[in-house]
Amino acid sequence: MERRGSNLPRVGDYNQLLVLDLVRRSSNISRVELSEHTGLSVQTVSNICRRLVSAGLIEAAGRVEADTGARRTMFRVVPQGQYSLGLHIDPARMTLVLLNLAGQVEDRASIVTPTTDGPEDVLKAIVDAVADLVGRRAIPPLRVSGLGVSAPGPIRAESGSLVGPPNLRGWGVVRLRDELESRVGLPVVLEKDTIAAATGELWAGGGTLSNFAFIYLGTGIGAGVVLDGEVMRGASDNLGEIGHLSGDPDGPRCSCGGRGCIAITSAPVHLVSAAAGAGTIPSVDLDDPLAVETALRHLCALADKGDESALAIVEKSARAIARVAGNLANVLDLDAVVLGGPSWSALSRIYLRVVPPITASLLTVSDVHTVEVRGTTLGEDGGAIGAASLVMSSMASARSDHLLVPH
Repeated sequence: MERRGSNLPRVGDYNQLLVLDLVRRSSNISRVELSEHTGLSVQTVSNICRRLVSAGLIEAAGRVEADTGARRTMFRVVPQGQYSLGLHIDPARMTLVLLNLAGQVEDRASIVTPTTDGPEDVLKAIVDAVADLVGRRAIPPLRVSGLGVSAPGPIRAESGSLVGPPNLRGWGVVRLRDELESRVGLPVVLEKDTIAAATGELWAGGGTLSNFAFIYLGTGIGAGVVLDGEVMRGASDNLGEIGHLSGDPDGPRCSCGGRGCIAITSAPVHLVSAAAGAGTIPSVDLDDPLAVETALRHLCALADKGDESALAIVEKSARAIARVAGNLANVLDLDAVVLGGPSWSALSRIYLRVVPPITASLLTVSDVHTVEVRGTTLGEDGGAIGAASLVMSSMASARSDHLLVPH
């Protein structure tokens, strides 16, 4: 859906974001084209472009012949005009990326998540990682917009708190945003990992999708939803808890009373437990997220090589995810489902074979449109890229909750 601007002065900041976002999404674009896409007058667009050039966010990219009139100046984004940091907190490991204005990752770091009770050791590890990553680059402080944090829910958005994340031992209620702002000296944006992943796919993933669900496959399973190009957050910013949707009506009984919930059929700990119980892989400590992650990779590698027992376990989980994806596509009228998250690289080969045809077969409006199922464009760092995109999209995308472009 193409967004339109207004020539009224009171919405000038929104218009600035609108123009910057269009320039960012285009390799080269002229003021006339920006005017046509936004509905803004050419004079308004010219004034905005002048401000954005002065801020170092866009630059002239040569001139081209026009069908009529004078040659047109083309504009492009300056990738190094602004940066953001993105942190993904997973119970197994944390990933930190440095993202530029063009949505490109310029540097990254990966840290094993401390498993001590409470958040203090994790906070110290984050501070050290941020200092090390920023220290490797000669970036003026004003060019770093902030730190985005993608974390397991639930969260309280108004206080920037994590509220008893089930896979982070002893955390309770942690005011993560305030803690990190005071320790790293940057503005911090906190978002649930599933919503951050959807933001990353929308903002840094090429911008080709506008109605999709991002099914997040990590220590837990959740979903981020984008409708009409806007990331949905729900009443408490915790949208996407799909763990108790059933992917197998004949599956095991869940604590919620249902059967075959994907939280107990398709989560890594379940797959590893099933494989160890069948003797397919050695037993591991199921309370150790890193050990479970390593075991899942081993299991999927065996399945990719054709091991019958491993293949049966992974394919069964894929069928469950496919049914949930089909239900989401029907309820939300989606034209795409994106699969990603920390476990995605291990699962991708089998899931991309099994999930698309099942999901497509469940679409009730298949005579009207199709549903595409594909893997994330962001790779294993999707959670961290999504977190960085939270900051960058606030600063460089035309959204109702935008921040101001720096002058």
